[in-house]
Parts: sequence; C-alpha cells; structure tokens
Amino acid sequence: QLGYITGAQVRDKILLEYYRQWRFKHPNVNDFMRVAEKVSGLKLDWYKEYWVNSVKTIDYAFDSLWEQGGKTRIRIKRVGPMPMPVDLQLKFKDGSAEMHYVPLDLMYGIKPGDDTIARKVYPAWHWTDETYVVESDRRLADIAIAEIDPSQRLADVERKNNRIKL
Repeated sequence: QLGYITGAQVRDKILLEYYRQWRFKHPNVNDFMRVAEKVSGLKLDWYKEYWVNSVKTIDYAFDSLWEQGGKTRIRIKRVGPMPMPVDLQLKFKDGSAEMHYVPLDLMYGIKPGDDTIARKVYPAWHWTDETYVVESDRRLADIAIAEIDPSQRLADVERKNNRIKL
C-alpha cells in the first residue's frame, strides 16, 4: 500500500533509508512513519491511523460516466470507509491512453508520476466526500476501457467494480 501512495521508486528509497537508520535496533511503527514522511515529503499520519490502528477496508468503484460538452466525465465513488489517493486509466479505441491522478487531501502532496503515460493531476479529494469527478477531453464513444488502479497495487476489497469495458 505504501508503494501505491508514494510510488514504487519512493517506496524503495523509504525502505532503504529505514534500514540504514534502524538496522540492529528496536524501532516501532512511529519510527517507520517518520522516515516515510521525511523521504516522501508526504503527510502519512492518516495512513498509519487507518492501516495500522483500524480494520477499515478500501473499496473504490465507478459511479457513472457521461458526456457533457464533448468531454467525458467520470464519477468515482469511495464505497469502503478508508480514503486513498486514486489512479485512473482510460484506454481508447485508437490504442492511446490517459492517466488521471486524484491525490488525497490528507497527504498534503502528490506522488511522482512514472513517465510512461502522461497524467492529469487533479485537486485533492477531500476525505469526507464520497464521490469525485474526473474529466477527459475525449468523447465517451472513444473510450474502450476505464480502470481504477491499473497497477493493481491498491488493496481494494472488490476489484470487480474497478474496471469498465465500453
């Protein structure tokens, strides 16, 4: 999950730095979180609270897709009680793709992109809001597949509602 939130390269840096600082010692979860926040530049106390101190689950789904003014609008919904940032990929019938990234407001930052596909970064999703709308300049008829978390690193408890084939 940490790799999903911070990106794989930053996660690896976090783990290496954590090992460097705490090898042969007796760290606790707070020590790990301090290292993770320092290396990533993100606020992660919310992550520790949800992931370590609760049994809340992650579940995101597509709520609806529609076209408005020649643009496609996609409403995603947080079904489970745990808020997370969201990666969304649109694959088009012509073979091209778009990435959309919605950071979580509790993070106070964004994870770096992976440079394989250009991505659109949105304003932060407020953790109390159930839904969020992303927008593509392409028409709805151009979309072949819409998928939440195409990397499948998000611990979503119901993956069946994360992909729509049009």
